[in-house]
Amino acid sequence: MDELTGITVLEADGERLGPFVHRQVTAVDEAIAEAGAVLIRGAGADGVEDFQQALDGLGFEPLEYTERSTPRSEVGDGVFTSTEYPAREVIPQHCESSYAGAWPGRLAFFCATPAATGGATPIADVARVLEDIPDEVVRAVETRGLRYVRNYGSGVGLDWREAFQTDSPAEVARFCAAGGLEWEWLEDDRLRTVRRAPATVAHPRTGRRVWFNHLVLFHQSSLPQGLRGDLVALFGEGGLPNDVLFGDGSPIPDETVAAVRTAFERRAQRFGWHRHDLLVIDNMRWSHGREAFTGERRVLVSMSDLISRAALPQPVLRG
Repeated sequence: MDELTGITVLEADGERLGPFVHRQVTAVDEAIAEAGAVLIRGAGADGVEDFQQALDGLGFEPLEYTERSTPRSEVGDGVFTSTEYPAREVIPQHCESSYAGAWPGRLAFFCATPAATGGATPIADVARVLEDIPDEVVRAVETRGLRYVRNYGSGVGLDWREAFQTDSPAEVARFCAAGGLEWEWLEDDRLRTVRRAPATVAHPRTGRRVWFNHLVLFHQSSLPQGLRGDLVALFGEGGLPNDVLFGDGSPIPDETVAAVRTAFERRAQRFGWHRHDLLVIDNMRWSHGREAFTGERRVLVSMSDLISRAALPQPVLRG
């Protein structure tokens, strides 16, 4: 395991995961409050039931996964598979649902089956990532804001029924109206949504300004070059499944995103999953991603503590 700087690692020494978490919940809560992340290693577990017992011990009230951006399967009450992208693909750093109007405050990851090779879930302190992003990049995105454009139903990416977990256009319209999303129904049963959002926010508990957005993950430059060109040629600049622009709709240069990607790479901490590892993180303090892998990797996730964008304090900007 690569060293995790400033993150508590609790060794269970073979104790069942659920009872261990119940017994150590104070230590877990203190670690989350102090550092925003804790790793529990060496516990005994059989599968989803043990993970759910641990979630009960953590006080999780699992959230539904709505306004989805990636394919997942629900394998238990509020327990999902991690993103079901092909093993060869790398998932860039992001904070869960930071493109949305509301998101989970805490995430819990449980390793049911580690990969044969690769498959780590690197994490990065998003306050420190912000410190490493060039000032001119931060000023640009804070001044101009971000515009997330998502297209559903093209045959690439998610269909709107999967993303919004309903087959009712009226339900989708109600969700969008309530959550601050602009939406437009297009021909051939397609849907386009637009959300304007800031690139940084203030953490609701600490007040610290953090980098909290989907810029790297949604930007076109994160696509393989050949695929990017093919998708733009097929659907046009405004028709990609996911994209992020400046708030006024103008493109964000690739080099701007590259500077952010470099900051994430500098701050990312990785570790190789062990069977039955449990990682709990504050979703507004730590981003996460996924390495490519081989083998039958199976990591489960649950989300809790819904945070609404409308309820956040305003960040204190640097002079």
